[in-house]
Amino acid sequence: MAINSRAKGASAEREFAGLIHDWAGVRLIRNLEQTRSGGHDLIVHPDEVGSVADSFRLLAIESKRYQTATDAQIQKWWDQAVTQAGQAGLTPVLAYRANRLPWRVVVPILLINPQHRQSFQLNYAATLTIEGFCHVVTNSVAGVT
Repeated sequence: MAINSRAKGASAEREFAGLIHDWAGVRLIRNLEQTRSGGHDLIVHPDEVGSVADSFRLLAIESKRYQTATDAQIQKWWDQAVTQAGQAGLTPVLAYRANRLPWRVVVPILLINPQHRQSFQLNYAATLTIEGFCHVVTNSVAGVT
């Protein structure tokens, strides 16, 4: 049976958005402009208000759901996230999940500690669990772009 990659991607985006809602209380929705304009995958629902929602609005979230997640794939996905975030003037975030593994979220290290120099190279990024990512965003994102 052939897998529809577009449907799989949409399903992954909804899955990740649901987990963000569970952990951070913010509703993310699929960015319907992403196909036309090549933008990031998830945005904050327009009805969401408050500082946590505002913190999530500073992020360009790219999500990937594949059978495997090799170092080469992660590097390629991160490069895509950085490019899309740069076009939008936002901070890149890469969320990915390989089969039978939990979600992982890659963020620039400056998101965790703004004292670090701004670099969007993968070797200056941290890989977090969803719980860790939500903790960082809900507690320390304000002012980082």
